[in-house]
Amino acid sequence: MPFPSLAALLDPEQTAPPLIVTPAHVGGPVAWTELRRAGALVELHDGAAVAAGSVVGPAHRALALAPEVPARCVLGAATAAWVHTGLYDGVAAPAWPAGAPVELAYSPDTHRPVPRPGQVARRAPGLGRDTEHLAGVPVTRRVRTAVDVACTAPQEAAVPVLVALARAGADLREATALLDRRARVVGRPAAHRALSAARELLAG
Repeated sequence: MPFPSLAALLDPEQTAPPLIVTPAHVGGPVAWTELRRAGALVELHDGAAVAAGSVVGPAHRALALAPEVPARCVLGAATAAWVHTGLYDGVAAPAWPAGAPVELAYSPDTHRPVPRPGQVARRAPGLGRDTEHLAGVPVTRRVRTAVDVACTAPQEAAVPVLVALARAGADLREATALLDRRARVVGRPAAHRALSAARELLAG
């Protein structure tokens, strides 16, 4: 007997299908795994998928990583860039790459989150004004994400991400101004070079 379809397993009383499909939506991990094997689900991250053929956007990617975000933390740097653009390390990544650490930011006035395998947490001043919520998940704004990527990623990986962030609405001149307003920045010269290179590509 063929395995039931995704539509047959989803709760028929839902007013709209969920953005992200988890094992709980389809009756458990066995059904979820079978739907993945059958090609009905495309996994974005562990235990989080979308229906095959879905147009995946920032809200889907943010929700896929929601279980990775501790209280008072925000998705930041390369992880926020993937949420906003779908790029990781400068190239398209339909799913969060296996083994890549989830990068988190937390305010200096809060406790550092308890270390967990597969996560990197950094103190980050100014998160209150630099955070937005996508499907309820806290993520650094595109401009702040551009600054953080420029500061932390090698230029060859940073520049394509900065270009994509700009095309998604980030103002790279605003990002440069934000970079210059920060008192202590590791990698400021390299960040300026990456931002300048991205602006030149966009202008060309």
